Amino acid sequence: MYDLIVVGAGPAGTTTARVAAKGGLKTLLLERERLPRPKLCGGGITPKVLTQLDFRLPNELFQFSAKSVRLHVGERSHVFDSDRTLVHMIPRAAFDAYLAEKAVEAGAELKSPCGARAVNIGNSYAEAITSAGPIQSRMIVIADGASGSIEFKRRSRWKPHQVSYAIESEVPVDQETKQSFLEDAGYLDLYFGVSPAGYGWIFPKDDHLTVGVGCRLSDLRDGPELFEHFMKQIPELAKTEIPKPQAHLVPLGGAGRIPTVSDRVLLAGDAGGFVEPLLGEGIYFAILSGQIAGATAVKACGKGRFDANYLRTYEKQCHAVFGIDLDVAYRVARFCYLDNYDMERATKFFFAEKKVRQCMVGLIDGSIRYRDAQTKLLWPYLKFSLMKLGLPIYN
Repeated sequence: MYDLIVVGAGPAGTTTARVAAKGGLKTLLLERERLPRPKLCGGGITPKVLTQLDFRLPNELFQFSAKSVRLHVGERSHVFDSDRTLVHMIPRAAFDAYLAEKAVEAGAELKSPCGARAVNIGNSYAEAITSAGPIQSRMIVIADGASGSIEFKRRSRWKPHQVSYAIESEVPVDQETKQSFLEDAGYLDLYFGVSPAGYGWIFPKDDHLTVGVGCRLSDLRDGPELFEHFMKQIPELAKTEIPKPQAHLVPLGGAGRIPTVSDRVLLAGDAGGFVEPLLGEGIYFAILSGQIAGATAVKACGKGRFDANYLRTYEKQCHAVFGIDLDVAYRVARFCYLDNYDMERATKFFFAEKKVRQCMVGLIDGSIRYRDAQTKLLWPYLKFSLMKLGLPIYN
């Protein structure tokens, strides 16, 4: 019998497996597809991701590093520059495969392809029902994403207002087309106002662009039509053949919580709802939750305590380390684009504020936490509220 089975070899699952194996647990990592495998994702990691890894990523994983982000709102573009890298663009297939290698290096066993379709809990074991047959362990961590297909009677499902529908395509382009987006500054582009309760993105990679658009599921009418509408607003791609887009769900962290703990089971990464809802960053929080899940499993196996009451320390620690920031980020996302009826007016006001611009850069590169940013943004928010009421503003 294994000490721990981890389902899903994304950043959350591989991190969980590595931490658990380094802690001495007999760990099995399951991935339903053969690695490396395609993965729908914008493919951006912020510098704070690198600080959480106890190893260096190979240089070939970094396809592009951006020091400038451009936000398009209506006819206006707002540029956020920095003298340091804001986002690294990486290929998710190769990135995930490398993280799996590091988990195996630490002592975890990898079965790929080997999918799990259900989890059963007994008095003295947890059991994953897999394509290779039932496999038992003392604990299971489910890290199979927001759209996870594992049947588990204590697993809650997302409500439409708690997740975003993301549809994107990897678009092969020549160097000239790619450079038309990068320009000299090397931009990443986000487009607001192109989707109800969502936004679009264009991220440059080595030989292609990751092009996509998202929308809160409760506001979605037609996904392919939404994508086509976005494409029509990008003249640089008018003559480019766009491969058929693929769609997936992304949790809106802070929009609502689902139970991430039950007897012998933890949920990590997207499966637990740990995605930042304003800028859509998920890899950082996947790694953080994986670290906490792996450490929790080591402690639980050491004490022989697998009941939900004991494992609830995982939920508490996740909330203390990053859950507070997801809650704040959700409030900011609601104001910025989820519920805002006049985003052009709001961005014109806020992005003229030096404090707001500094906070945006800090939130992107990870040098500022949302819980700290809310204090810095309180006065600009109050000024905007007074302006909407037609009251005088005194700096």
